[in-house]
Amino acid sequence: MRIASILLVMSLSCVVCAQEGEAKAEHSAQGQQNIPTTLAEAHAELERILSAEELAKIDAMLSERDMIQYHFSLGLSIRNSWGLWQGGPLAKHMRELGFTHPDNMSGVILGTFWCKRHGQDFRLQERAVASKKAMEAARKAQEEEKKRVQEAIIAIQNMMMGLRFEKQDVPVVKMPIKSGMRVRFMCPFQGGVFFTAYRQGSRQDAAIVTDGICYDPAGRERRTEEQYDDGVARGHCWDAATDQLRKMKPGEDFYIVGYFLDLSDRKIHRILVPEVNDVYAAVGVGGRAWFAGLTEGKIVLLGVGDRDRIAVPLPQEDEIPDLGMDGQSLLAVYSKMIYRLTDRQWTLVHSGDILLPRSGLPPQRYGDRVFLRDEGLRENDKRLWWLTMGERLHLSVLDHDVGVVGPEGPRWENATSYAVTGNGDLWVSVGDGSSSKSLLRRSKDGSYSIAIMNDSTRFTGELLGSTEATPRVCVSAVTALPDDTLLLAGDTGLYRLKGNELVQELAFIRAETADDNSGTARSWNGYPGSVLALDDRSYILGTTMGDGVYLLHKGDDGQWNCQAVDGRTSETVVW
Repeated sequence: MRIASILLVMSLSCVVCAQEGEAKAEHSAQGQQNIPTTLAEAHAELERILSAEELAKIDAMLSERDMIQYHFSLGLSIRNSWGLWQGGPLAKHMRELGFTHPDNMSGVILGTFWCKRHGQDFRLQERAVASKKAMEAARKAQEEEKKRVQEAIIAIQNMMMGLRFEKQDVPVVKMPIKSGMRVRFMCPFQGGVFFTAYRQGSRQDAAIVTDGICYDPAGRERRTEEQYDDGVARGHCWDAATDQLRKMKPGEDFYIVGYFLDLSDRKIHRILVPEVNDVYAAVGVGGRAWFAGLTEGKIVLLGVGDRDRIAVPLPQEDEIPDLGMDGQSLLAVYSKMIYRLTDRQWTLVHSGDILLPRSGLPPQRYGDRVFLRDEGLRENDKRLWWLTMGERLHLSVLDHDVGVVGPEGPRWENATSYAVTGNGDLWVSVGDGSSSKSLLRRSKDGSYSIAIMNDSTRFTGELLGSTEATPRVCVSAVTALPDDTLLLAGDTGLYRLKGNELVQELAFIRAETADDNSGTARSWNGYPGSVLALDDRSYILGTTMGDGVYLLHKGDDGQWNCQAVDGRTSETVVW
């Protein structure tokens, strides 16, 4: 992952490099610039063109590392206007000093400018040695990535399942486009549908995920965890005011709230329960809707059933757990402990030193594994984890476990949906929100196979997406039915997968049916993360990225239609 991180930075840099040739820099320059030919002249020119306010800002910086904020503004202007990309006199001078890449050149110019303003040594020889090492490491990383790509192509070719799928004429449903909720869970309940939605907390960047490193909340220090495939921190964030790790308050990162879809009026209602003033976690399991949160500062848990409601004391009073499922029983998943509720009594399922990620999708236990899907950052990088319990505890993460993820593809760090079948197979839909989707199967023995690769049942050899996917098959939601048939949904339609046979049941197009120029029907751009079959005439789709909830229904005339239902403007319901 460290090499992958370097390559990702390099790839972003290449994109910026391509853009910089035509970019018009915005910076605080005053008047016409002179093009310097030496480092000393570059410093003099910066002092001439920068405003007094900008110079005062640099003088107030505690470290030259703060100059990185100028990389895409003033640094961009330096690279373009002073001929660093074109190999001008200043670029030649910087190469003589030991710096070969324009990014490094501008960085050295800005870094040494801070040193000049603060009366510190430029350390040019030290910088040149570090730059050479970095460039060599980047070169080796590129070579390794080229080798990895070829190995990944061969591996993926061998992993393809070769599904039998033929494009057939199926009912076409016009799908409206409507903003709405970010659904995380759905289940039938009291003649309607109970579902939960994700709400962003007060901190946008609260998630902390690092390569092989775990932040120890107790000692507030970084430490390596051998039992981790990757590092994770749950419920803690850096406090900008104190520059220290602190425990989050409830809801600072995110929280999960409950809604009810009343099928009689086809409206969604936000659920309020008097016993829980502020709900932070919700799930439906065992015929009850469960809500955990705060009431007058006290952590409470309430279960609402068809005929009664029960308040159950939580096993820990210092933390609001994620609520999940173990068959028909409720799970309470804490930072390092997991409990199962049976007959109103909690049983300890797991206790250890492994820090578990917070899970936006309800945590689910299957056998000796508990699955958790984190919320990533800004609807990206939602990684699927599982805790293997037994003699050797281990926390695994999908993109490491599958073994072929890399900066040049495939990008499988974003798991939109998953399901486990009765035989223990794990099925996961992966792919970024705006890119191609893939469907992976992890067998009970740990081996992987691929049902759909980048929206196609055939692998074209392209790791980051395919322009040859015909017919295009996009799957972003997967549900296991009782007979182990998979119900699949994506922006292209609704499918069923049984064994090696993939069958499309419905095709989706946008409600605005035709492109203004070509007259070609446009595909729906919604990405469901949940799909629920109410009966053979009705389905519910819940999208993951705020595109709402959709009710598919087959009318008495045999025609399918879709209604977008949203609870943002409907009345709440008190349970």
